[in-house]
Amino acid sequence: MNFLSWNQAIYKNKELIALFMITSWCEYCEEQEKEFDFEINDKVSLVKEDADERIDLAVRYTPQIYPCISLIAKDSVIGGTYGLVKKDKIKEMVNDALELISGKGKIITPPEISHKVDKFTPNYALNHILRVCEGYFDWKEGGFEKEPKYVSPEVLQLFLHFNDYYHKLMVEVTLDNAIEYLWDNGFYLFSKTIDWKEPYKAKLLDYNAEMVRTLLKAYEVVKDDTYLDYAIKTIEWILKKKDNQGYFINSEFLGKEDKRPFLNVNSNVGNALIEAYKFTEDEKYIEEAKELSDKLVISHRIDTLTPPYLIDIASYLSFLSKLDINKAKRLSVILQDYKGDKAYYDVTLNYAKENLIGRYHFLYDNTLLAEAFMNLGFIDEAKKIIDSFLASYGIYTYYNQAKYAIILGELYGLFTH
Repeated sequence: MNFLSWNQAIYKNKELIALFMITSWCEYCEEQEKEFDFEINDKVSLVKEDADERIDLAVRYTPQIYPCISLIAKDSVIGGTYGLVKKDKIKEMVNDALELISGKGKIITPPEISHKVDKFTPNYALNHILRVCEGYFDWKEGGFEKEPKYVSPEVLQLFLHFNDYYHKLMVEVTLDNAIEYLWDNGFYLFSKTIDWKEPYKAKLLDYNAEMVRTLLKAYEVVKDDTYLDYAIKTIEWILKKKDNQGYFINSEFLGKEDKRPFLNVNSNVGNALIEAYKFTEDEKYIEEAKELSDKLVISHRIDTLTPPYLIDIASYLSFLSKLDINKAKRLSVILQDYKGDKAYYDVTLNYAKENLIGRYHFLYDNTLLAEAFMNLGFIDEAKKIIDSFLASYGIYTYYNQAKYAIILGELYGLFTH
């Protein structure tokens, strides 16, 4: 089967795009690709893209669980699926989508919201997000959700900001299980089972960097040396994943390394290095961070100079704002191409036109940017971003809400401990 790229497909202008999205750390992606060995209808463009390369497509058209197949018409997303799907099911999905487009069914259009949604107060939003995150916690096994079972480091960091027995216990139970079952010279991404005993054997460097920061925060609050030990073990594992150009790779899955250096991943590693230095005063970590910052360029994939997404710029500025404020301020001018009324778009207008996609304000990207602005002293700009989501934060995932709540609480002085 010959797959097209997204850009090839949109200019062919066929009635339907079947978007097959993969990752290098996907368990069933190779097997899924074999299920496309059939003749596709000539009204359909079959597209394959990598979700790490094309974050824009992933957040617009998929649930970000891979492999994933999305069926996209000119006016709407018709449907799709994720996980391993057999050939006959793919054919059925495509045929059903074509029938809908031809008028043999009804495509349901979501109703428009006719009334204005009032913004919540910062204090209400923080407490609401806290309750939402608590609702995903598994009191029997620790961690978040059931199967799969997640560590959700952003949520743990939020809990640690309250520094009370209730939330510290939730953090300890989760981290203790993660260390016991998901640690293997770096943390696996999640557990397939509720009891933690079947890890999904993908190790993402940005996830491990976030785990370093979470473990260090837990050490600071809980005063358990185990968390410091595993934070250092994790950062040492990350340092072994640097390529010969000085960039950090993307991931490792079943012993295979994805060596593509992405800006947001490298920036997250840089943040973890700075945190490791703060807690250990080991000069090695700050020197590694400085060396990394000197090498990074504003490009989504550093080795091929691809257009950056807002997540890349926000991650990079967050890193730089803790290391070289003047450089961060100089580089922040690039944000003009992403600026909206209050928050920032995920891509530039030119990029959106070239790829025939809309532009959106996403919570996580903007939260990272607000964090960078806080570090740079741009408090009013940070508040403008954070306030713009007070009416809409609830539509995002709970772990993205958790990151938002941390910055919201810090900006408005809502953490009393």
